[in-house]
Amino acid sequence: MESVTPKNEFTSTVGTASNAHEKSILPSNPEGYEGNIAVCTVLTVISAMEVETDNMWDRHKQWLKTTHGPWGLISYTIAKHKELKHPLDPKNNDTTDRIVYVIHEIYKNIDGLKKHYAECMQGHYVEDFIRICSAEGNSLTVLQGSAITHSLLPKDCDFPIMFNS
Repeated sequence: MESVTPKNEFTSTVGTASNAHEKSILPSNPEGYEGNIAVCTVLTVISAMEVETDNMWDRHKQWLKTTHGPWGLISYTIAKHKELKHPLDPKNNDTTDRIVYVIHEIYKNIDGLKKHYAECMQGHYVEDFIRICSAEGNSLTVLQGSAITHSLLPKDCDFPIMFNS
């Protein structure tokens, strides 16, 4: 791993995700998940595929829950919402006929994510994932093995945080 210290006192590291070299700037005193590796997926599906997509993510979650601890999985979340027609207008709640899923997996290092991809066929969701992603009207964006550059956990904040449970 190559490392340099720029004038702004941030540390620049080079990671190797999917054999691609990417530079990322991390604070010298990281907070939250900064410095860990994430795979971030935005999957948008037509509403007719919502139940099927939910079921696929249920299988994915169960697979992660039972296998990924030793692989360095730190966090896993999926957020879901109807796609907004005018996302920059908070007063306008008009939606399209699509559902947006934002999936965020955080690993201690790139090796955990590589293990995830090497073993993913065992999760019994990949064929459905590929079919859903490639269906007419659906779209997919993925950040592969990206370094987390900004993060806060409750312990990092200057105010109390309450969780819904």
